[in-house]
Amino acid sequence: MTSQRESREKDVAVGASFEYPLGIWVFECAVNVFRVMLEEVGLNRTMEATKPYNDAWGRAVVGMVKERFGQQGSDLEATAMPAYYAHCCTSFGHIKPLEVREGGAIAELYACPSPGMKAPPEICVAMSHVMAEGICNASNPDYEFVFTHHLANGDDCCRYVVRKKTSKFTIDDLGRLKKTLPLDLSFEEMNSFAGRMVVFGQLFTFTSASIDSIGSQRTLELVAPLSRETGHRLGAKLMGGAGGKGDLSMIKDKLDILGSTLLQSGAPAIVTDSSIEKEITVCPCKGAAPDVCKQFEGVFNGVCEAINPEYEFAYDRMMSKGDSTCHWVVRKKDSENGATLQQTASDDPARALALRFAKGEISHEEFDRSMELLKKHKVVS
Repeated sequence: MTSQRESREKDVAVGASFEYPLGIWVFECAVNVFRVMLEEVGLNRTMEATKPYNDAWGRAVVGMVKERFGQQGSDLEATAMPAYYAHCCTSFGHIKPLEVREGGAIAELYACPSPGMKAPPEICVAMSHVMAEGICNASNPDYEFVFTHHLANGDDCCRYVVRKKTSKFTIDDLGRLKKTLPLDLSFEEMNSFAGRMVVFGQLFTFTSASIDSIGSQRTLELVAPLSRETGHRLGAKLMGGAGGKGDLSMIKDKLDILGSTLLQSGAPAIVTDSSIEKEITVCPCKGAAPDVCKQFEGVFNGVCEAINPEYEFAYDRMMSKGDSTCHWVVRKKDSENGATLQQTASDDPARALALRFAKGEISHEEFDRSMELLKKHKVVS
């Protein structure tokens, strides 16, 4: 008969070896931004900037869980369940059934994406701790969350206690076990929630907080090399560790896979002898800051370089900038001077003008008039 200790050791081992779905790469972008903020403005200002966003996320989870389970009231179970449900989803079920005891509730989970990405341990405070405060504020301010273990700190689990602030029980002794509350969720539900609340939610949160703190230009300047590195790792993974000289069809296939993890849809990609282009009509990042999409651009550039360093990726339209659709292009880098797609656009007045027209920044009449001026002054032929 398996002992309780042996069962826990098995859960810890299985959780530690769990491989997250491919879509978790977006969370690495969030980690990149958080790391940049820590280095640029320090821990205190980073926490101040991110707190309002994650407090709001915590409050939102309470509403989601009440609707999902039809929960009423604001007792211990109602306060503990939102965080437990969230962590059940983000750990993809690698979590111990919630223990409800006389003096509080205990949650213990064994899988988290942060350690595998070598995320700063402080990210757990910015995310889980602050969201827990938001949950209490929305559910019952008489309760508190006390975090005792973190996988990101090298512990074998993440563990927290939910109890009343005035409780006579200690975090090590919460009294008699009253019941356990396991959750049996489908992979689709866990993946959907993890994607919305943690992957996309935290990328939007940290990007917005960084813009608030250091501005858009500085944020992108610092995050750009990290986004590219993320893309290099992701490209190598998609290629099974083999990089080098993949063709445009291969690049297109891998970008299609990544687009599906972003829940994007649109027209089929057009592949020619020298380029790929694709129009996106549906994307959950439509209402995000354009800086989020610029990070994706950096990642996809890294993916292209990992598959074939002769190619590069660039957006010329973004819904997050107000365009009606997104549109991207992959083509060979300028072999003579090494210019990128974006550099070429700024150095070539005609192409820069065409991009502005494509983005809807100027009208058809303004485009024609400007082109005539360029021709008149022999800037273009």
